[in-house]
Amino acid sequence: FRAIEKKWQTIWQEKKAYQVSNESSKPKCYVLDMFPYPSGAGLHVGHPLGYIASDIYSRFKRLKGFNVLHPMGWDAFGLPAEQYAIETGTHPRDTTKTNVGRFREQLQSLGFSYDWDREVATCDATYYKWTQWLFIQFFKNDLVYKKTDTVNWCESCKTVLANEQVESGACERCKNEVTQKPVPSWFFKITDCAQELIDGHEKIDWPEATKKNQ
Repeated sequence: FRAIEKKWQTIWQEKKAYQVSNESSKPKCYVLDMFPYPSGAGLHVGHPLGYIASDIYSRFKRLKGFNVLHPMGWDAFGLPAEQYAIETGTHPRDTTKTNVGRFREQLQSLGFSYDWDREVATCDATYYKWTQWLFIQFFKNDLVYKKTDTVNWCESCKTVLANEQVESGACERCKNEVTQKPVPSWFFKITDCAQELIDGHEKIDWPEATKKNQ
């Protein structure tokens, strides 16, 4: 099976078997996976657990005649990369590039039907310039505001922590005590869109329990 897989995966890559054309007249289907965070030496089992399901769905829709956009990318901004750079003296650009290469190699070995010409990385300026552009649009439309709020603060890591990163009052990474610190922060006015989101639940096929939680 190793020889068979290698043969066909090579052919798929050379022929760009899953490349998507914007000019296609077929009905469109967009299947988006959660982009992995390339902070380690490779994927963990939870990654393909979800990707296998979405890949099956993508292939099903192709067989049904749809033009399926199924991209992959890298959620490559974040605290772990910064912390690793501080600890090792290695530029996060270098470690992220190495990790992304390994993740891509592993995903390709699993035979997923991604259009690799659509690959994106959130740490790339060609990507995050649009994140910045979006923030400006929110700001212009009075959908963001700044205020001082109390946050979980790790003095050792010099950063704010999410509740999930605090374990028994300590930072999950360095085990230093977490304190409450007032920090000026930006907030999105998501409550302005709450009713619209709730009304939208009527248009999606979700279990009632999931809609209620949302």
